[in-house]
Amino acid sequence: MIHIRFPKCTLTAVAGLMVSTTLLAQTPAKPKVQTSAKPEQTTVFVGNTKGGASKTAKAKPEEKNTKNNNNKTAKARQGGKNAKASLKRGNKRGSKESLNGRYVALKTNVAYDALALMNLGLEIQVAPKVSVELPVIWSLWDYEQEHGIRTVAIQPEARWWMGRETGYGHYFGLHAHVAWFNVKWNDTRYQDTEHPLLGAGLSYGYKLPLSEHWGAEFSLGLGYANMKYNTYYNIDNGACLDTRVRHYWGITRLGASLVYRF
Repeated sequence: MIHIRFPKCTLTAVAGLMVSTTLLAQTPAKPKVQTSAKPEQTTVFVGNTKGGASKTAKAKPEEKNTKNNNNKTAKARQGGKNAKASLKRGNKRGSKESLNGRYVALKTNVAYDALALMNLGLEIQVAPKVSVELPVIWSLWDYEQEHGIRTVAIQPEARWWMGRETGYGHYFGLHAHVAWFNVKWNDTRYQDTEHPLLGAGLSYGYKLPLSEHWGAEFSLGLGYANMKYNTYYNIDNGACLDTRVRHYWGITRLGASLVYRF
């Protein structure tokens, strides 16, 4: 009999190869699964247990990422609330400072309304602490047969506001006035001729806020007015008595107005 001798290293390598082959044959291959599920929804194969049954386990969600996402969501919600609150504050401020930040108001002089002199004024801010007002006054009817005021007048005024915000508190004004008139009172009628009443003056006033949009305004002005007018008998087609020229110094502006601020 022929004996073949193998080196010990060769025998050791062959034995190790056989053991590895046996172990691989007894271990089932892990399935390859393609999935688009989120990591926390992915099923992980564990292998055979002692009882022979296979187990599956779900990967635990990353707690840190979850907390970060929750924090981001909470911050986003808080940011949305803050944005809404800022928008509300902006709307309130915008109602006060309308038309690109300018103060704009519509008003009527209640003192003139009480005398049946219809009037409407518009005031607009033109610079910081400076606004311009343009009131229009008109009356096209008589009170009764012997009394009546028919007139159309305008009295523009530039105002400088003393407070921090235009349209609130104290102000000083410079105004002018132009008026066409036909007034009858008792036995005489007065009607402008050649040119309307013209003049100018200085005024002081105060604006009192009543609510977000409404306010009351009080003003008093002193100045000069020049007028040339004819006088007539206060009857139908009454004869002209004379022509007069008057230079008036005194109260030229008096107001207690109701104001609506946009």
